[in-house]
Parts: sequence; C-alpha cells; structure tokens
Amino acid sequence: MLITTLLLAATLATAEDLPPSCNKRVFCNSKLLHHVQMSRIFPDSKTFVDRHLLNDEETTLSAFQELLDQTNENPTEKQIREFVEKYFDESSELELWTPPDFNSNPQFLSSIRDGELRQFAKDIHDIWPTLGRKVKQSVIENPDQYSFIPVTHGFVIPGGRFTELYYWDTYWIIEGLLVSGMKETVKGVLENLIELVNKLGHIPNGSRCYYEQRSQPPLLTSMVSLYVQATNDIEFLRKNINSLEAELNYWLDTQVYTFDIGDKAYTLLRYYAASEGPRPESYQEDYTSAQIFDNDKRKTQFYIDIKSAAESGWDFSTRWFIKNGTDKGNLTDIHATDLIPVDLNSIFAKALQNMAYFQALIHNYSKSWYWSGLARQWTNNIEKVLWDEEDGCWHDWDLVNKKFRKYFYPINIAPLWMGITNKKFVVKNAPRILKYLKESHGLDYPGGIPTSLVKSGEQWDFPNAWPPLISLAVNAIEALELPEAKDLAFRVAQSWVRSCYKGFSDNKQMFEKYDVEVPGRIGGGGEYTVQTGFGWSNGVILEFLAKYGQRMSLYDMRKESSDLLAPRAVGVLDASSEDSSKSDSSDIEKVIMVAFKQL
Repeated sequence: MLITTLLLAATLATAEDLPPSCNKRVFCNSKLLHHVQMSRIFPDSKTFVDRHLLNDEETTLSAFQELLDQTNENPTEKQIREFVEKYFDESSELELWTPPDFNSNPQFLSSIRDGELRQFAKDIHDIWPTLGRKVKQSVIENPDQYSFIPVTHGFVIPGGRFTELYYWDTYWIIEGLLVSGMKETVKGVLENLIELVNKLGHIPNGSRCYYEQRSQPPLLTSMVSLYVQATNDIEFLRKNINSLEAELNYWLDTQVYTFDIGDKAYTLLRYYAASEGPRPESYQEDYTSAQIFDNDKRKTQFYIDIKSAAESGWDFSTRWFIKNGTDKGNLTDIHATDLIPVDLNSIFAKALQNMAYFQALIHNYSKSWYWSGLARQWTNNIEKVLWDEEDGCWHDWDLVNKKFRKYFYPINIAPLWMGITNKKFVVKNAPRILKYLKESHGLDYPGGIPTSLVKSGEQWDFPNAWPPLISLAVNAIEALELPEAKDLAFRVAQSWVRSCYKGFSDNKQMFEKYDVEVPGRIGGGGEYTVQTGFGWSNGVILEFLAKYGQRMSLYDMRKESSDLLAPRAVGVLDASSEDSSKSDSSDIEKVIMVAFKQL
C-alpha cells in the first residue's frame, strides 16, 4: 500500500521537548560551549567546536565547572582562552590524501577544442589532490574526543573552513570526479556517506557531531545513480540498498508534512531540524539574534527555523523570511519550517524514482512497485501544490499565508533539473517556462544567475551566484528540449565557464560563490568570509567542459576578448551525465516490466 497520510504536527516546541544538537556535551550542550562562544575568543564560532579534547569529556567539564565556581560563574576572556589552550588541541583530525586513481592527464581533456579552456580544465582537475583528506587513526581510536565523525575512506573536502565531508556539496564533487575518471574515489566517498547513514540513520549536514540533528537535500540516491551509470556496479547497489532505503525512510519519518489547500489534503516535505538551542558552530550569532524575542518558546522556534534553513544549504536567504506574507525583514523573520520547498520535494521525488529503479535492477520487484507508486504520489502533489499556472513555473508554498512565494529563484525550475515532471506536461508548458525565465530578469547579469533578486546582505541572495544553482538551472533549461532552450543552456554554460576562468586567472583560485554583476568577482555576504577550493565549483566547471568542450570557446570568434565582460551571462549543465533523471514514473515502470520479462 502507498503512504496516503503522513502527519507531522505543527506545534510550537519547547526546549524541554527537543534533543540537544548531539550527545557530546562539550560541543553541543554545556556551560563550557556557551561561555567560550559568547566570549568571542575566536572570530569564527566554528573554530572552537572543531578543536578536539586533550582529556575525556567528564574531566574537561569538571575542570571548567571548577573555573566557574572560582569566578562566580563569570570567568574573564583571558581565563577562558587559557582554559581552551590547556584542554583543547587545534591540530587537524585529517591527513592529506592523494586519491590513488588520480591521473594527471585524464581522457576528457582531449575533447576540449579551445586550448586555453583545455588548460583551465587541466588546472581545475589538478586541484583534486589538494582537497583530498583521510581521517587520522587517532580519531578512529578515540572518537569521543573529537567533534569529527570518523569515516573509513578518503574523500574530497569543499575547501576553506569546510574540512568535513558535506552532504549536498558531494553531489557536484562526484560529478566532477567522474568527469576526471576517478571512479574508485567516488566509490569510497559514497561508502563514507553510507557509513554515516548506518551510524546515525541519516546523512548529517556534515561529518561533525554538531550537525547530527539536521541533514541536507537528500541527493544520495542521485549520487549513487551517477556512479552506477559510470561503472555498472550493480553489486554496490545490492550491498547497500538497505542503507539507501533507510535514508529515504528518515525523511519520510521526520520531515513529512500534511496540509490542506481548499478542501484537499496534500503530503510533501519541508525542512525541519528540531534540536535544542543555537547551532554550536554559529552559537554566538544565533544566541545574540534570539535575544530580540521575549519568550522562550519563540526563541526555541527561531533556533529550529534557523537550523532548518541551514539544513536546506541556503544559509541564509530572504527565501526563508516571512514578514506580513512577504520576503521582507531580517534574520529574525526566518520561518523555514513554514514553507514547502520546490527543490527539496523535487530532489526527494527523484530519490523515490531512483529507489524504484534500483530495486528493479536487483530484482526486488515488489519493493520497486512500492517506491514507484510513492514517486507518482509525490510528483502529482508537486504539480498540484507547487506549479503556478499563472506564472508558468513552480514556487515554494507558504503554509501560513496559504499562497505561492512568487519570487525569482533558480529552484523555480528544479523539477526539470531532477527530471521528475511528466514529459507531456513539459511539452505543453515549455514555451511558458522559457518565457517566465526570460521575463524574470534572473538571466540579465554578466556573471551568472543570481540566487535571488533581493540585495539583503545574506549570502544566498543577490548578487551572489552559486555553482550548484547554476548547474541546476542549466539542467532545467536543457530539459525543456526546445531548440531555443538548448541554445540558451549552452550560452549560460559558456558564460559561466568564461566568468570562472577570469576569476581563476586573476586569483589563481576557485571560489564557493561569485558576484553576478562582475564576471569572476568573488561573492560576499553571510556569516563567514569567502572560501577557496572549492569542491562544487570545480565539479560544475568540469561537467560543463566535458559536455560542451567540443564547441565551447573562451572568446567569441568575431568579437574582441573584452566581450568577456559583456552582459547576458548565465550558466549551463548537461543532464546527460544522469540520463535516468530524465525518466518520469511511467518510464520507471517500463524498466520494471522489462526486468520482469528477463526473468
């Protein structure tokens, strides 16, 4: 039977109802955490919770309580700093790791026609070993002293302050690694993610204990799909299918929400990261923001909403602000749990389709039919709830004000990116969707597609362009399958590659985000300084060059190279690297039927 009603009550929680961010009190729920973070002895709150203990937890907490007793609960900044230096170590939990399948001259380079772009691709490919890491044996032997959750295999970090294995970042890293021919590295990365599922029941935001109570967009099955397409490693599927199902069930058990529109009830996902208190890695920022509220219940709800927005990967954006039914306000107007997001539900619908396909591949046909049926239910609800017939695109749904969030974001076409929309629906509406994009003003900038059109100072707003959203937009535009859309997709991809090339030439680095107003310029805003590396940025560039390299050029043939700075730049990604993402539910059922006939 299909799941027809999955209910999650929308109640205003109290702190007593909620678990701590993790069970390691030093890092998640202690006076020590509060005093250190509020002292601001480190400019970045993440610095403290990434240090590790030199003694066991009980010894450390007892010693700090002695300090509190001696100082009447009011230690000085100097005393706190001395305590941290005595009881904590700043050395990394990781060691450098060179992926064993790294090849300095990968095959895909030969398909790139433009010599300068070929060298750019080579330079990006050569970054992979600098981002390779493996957990030190001391962490595996003494896990209680670390906030890092140990994993067995080597992996690729995003870069900068992000030295962990992150969930949704990994999707675009894997795309790039597969372009580079590094299949064994990808397998190890996937095995790490599956280890996290087996330990925690889900994949956390990142491989740190303080991320345990929140996840990120559920892209694991899509990553596995990329790997299986590249390797035909069906045994990997067979070995790990239960863990892949467990991750989907986590979302069904914790994030499902049933709501009414008119006289009909619908079930979809929202982000909902319910745990006590501020985010440990941004403790001071969250605690300070919450002081505007005059009661503990409202503070608790603010902490849930800010963690839920972080769970989305969009931390932070006016997308999550609800003030008088609009996207106005500031961070204290964040209400991420009151929205039904287009991208989350598109990703999850694709995950359900992937699971149906995986089960068919390994001949578990009853389970395949079950997941296929649930996928149909999900895609139908996405069309009924999130498709805006008036605008000709999809929008997030505001549960409080019971209306569409009619603002431009690249995710407004996420169902096309994930390939979960019925083909007849796409054929019917493709011209309208293309018209919406052209008239949105989201494609009007020389340095990429902005995350939103609101200049708020938050990093997931204008003027920043983020590689994963450029990738999403390109896949989605390509999926319209109109000649004009395919041409637009190419132009967007080429403009993004040219823009990143300029930034790399000027700075000799790749960045996590870019400014759409000036090609190649570093993005800004948010809680931390711009980060270099950068895993998903590399992955998107390699994907674009692998797909379009035979026709892409650094400069237009008939124009001066200064036209690199001319307006009309956007971004493009090929969905051919994940052909199964173009299958709707009926296509999956055909695969199942073929599998039956082969028995």
